[in-house]
Amino acid sequence: MELLDVYDSLGNKTGRVVERGKPNEEFADNEHIAVAIIYIENDNGEFLVQKTSEEKGGHYSTTGGHINHGEEPINTVIREVKEELGIDISNDDIIDLGHICVDFPVRFIFYLKKNIDLNNIDLQKDEVEQVSYMSVEKIKELLDNGLMHKAHYKVLEKVLDFKNEYRKRLP
Repeated sequence: MELLDVYDSLGNKTGRVVERGKPNEEFADNEHIAVAIIYIENDNGEFLVQKTSEEKGGHYSTTGGHINHGEEPINTVIREVKEELGIDISNDDIIDLGHICVDFPVRFIFYLKKNIDLNNIDLQKDEVEQVSYMSVEKIKELLDNGLMHKAHYKVLEKVLDFKNEYRKRLP
């Protein structure tokens, strides 16, 4: 049994805990479960994108997952990258970009600039079919063709906004 904290639209825990996937679970308008998502960018400006297994829908996304009861969002992305890709990012410079509320889950967003050799990735086959680096244009094409969920692209837009603001501050 997997337990999840319930959050409000502002990303705060409400104190309520639910069982993941429990049928007929009722949520108020301002109640959400939460996921943590990380976009990893290489030095070529491409982002690590994964295609989920057919069991998980076969769509393209970035790495992430549900935030377990009592778990902090940063720990969720570290755990999910390790589980899904076999890569340890626990000591890397992960940047917390806050959260957005798109559809039902609150999405906590993280960004990491890191060159990960695709040959060193050990996929969790029941969750991830394949990974590759993609340009923003290629990711947008996936969205336009219905191969990526809108929410994952909305998260990428937040990452791109951060990068644009960061560039403005450079001398």
